[in-house]
Amino acid sequence: LGYLLMQVAFLKQRIINSALRELDITYMQFVILAGISELEVENEIVTQQTISTERRLDKAMVSNVVKTLIDKGLINRFTHPVDKRAYTLSLTAKGRKIAIQGKGIALKIDETFFASIDKDKFQQSLITLLKNDNNII
Repeated sequence: LGYLLMQVAFLKQRIINSALRELDITYMQFVILAGISELEVENEIVTQQTISTERRLDKAMVSNVVKTLIDKGLINRFTHPVDKRAYTLSLTAKGRKIAIQGKGIALKIDETFFASIDKDKFQQSLITLLKNDNNII
């Protein structure tokens, strides 16, 4: 089951990466853009740590992707107002536009990709599996 789950995740990632190519972003770049967008709406100060924790992503990988997104002009990074060791992240106007377009693409792909299964049951199963975080090893 674990191997199949990994294969399905890779398949979906390949499909989304292909579709996001028109926006010149990868799936992981989209995940971080969408995370910043959602957290900004909640009026949170968004940091790389926040994105890493909230999206369950590796800190080093988030750091590398953030650098790429800065170079592409999609996000800004500023020194945190309180913790001088941390950085806050915010979307640029271009980044916000790309995040919105990417969300539309991702939702369309999800609709097609999961059309043949009971999405509610599958979602509950995945949520149950995520509860195993830190409980297995």
